[in-house]
Amino acid sequence: MTNAERTPRQIRLLTALLLFGTFLSGAVVGAGFYRCCAAPPPRPPHPHAPFLPGPPGALHLTPEQETKAREITNRYRPKLDALLHEGFPKFQVINEAMEREMREILTPEQVRKLDELKAHRPPMPPLPGRGTGFGPPPEGEQPPEGPPPGMPGR
Repeated sequence: MTNAERTPRQIRLLTALLLFGTFLSGAVVGAGFYRCCAAPPPRPPHPHAPFLPGPPGALHLTPEQETKAREITNRYRPKLDALLHEGFPKFQVINEAMEREMREILTPEQVRKLDELKAHRPPMPPLPGRGTGFGPPPEGEQPPEGPPPGMPGR
C-alpha cells in the first residue's frame, strides 16, 4: 500500500500511534534518568558512630580522630539518652492532647483521612537503649566490630 492509497483514518491512526510512542519513550527515558541521578535516601546513623554533622565520612577523619570522636560521643550519649527518655513521654502527652482537640474541629471525612494518614506514617524510631537505633546495645548483644557502614576503614 502506498501513501496515496492510505485513507485519512489510517493516517490519523498512524499519527496517534507515533505520538503515543514518542511520549512513551520520553517517559521511559525520563524515569531511567531520574532513577539513575536521584540522590539515595539518607541512611540512619549507625548505633556506634560518632555524632558529627553531615554524611558519614564527609570530614575525612583519620582513624585517630574517628576514635576520639567516638569516645566523645559515647561520653555524652548517656546524658542525651536520659534527656530523651525524660522528655519524650511529655512530648507524647502534649501531642495526643493536641490531636484530640484537632479531631474535635474536623469533619468525619477529615477524621477518616487523618486516621488513614497516620496508618501509613512510618513508625517512630525506638527510644535509646532499646536495641535498635541509638544508645548502647541491649544486654547480651555485642556492638559491631569495625567502622560503621559508609565510614572509611581503619
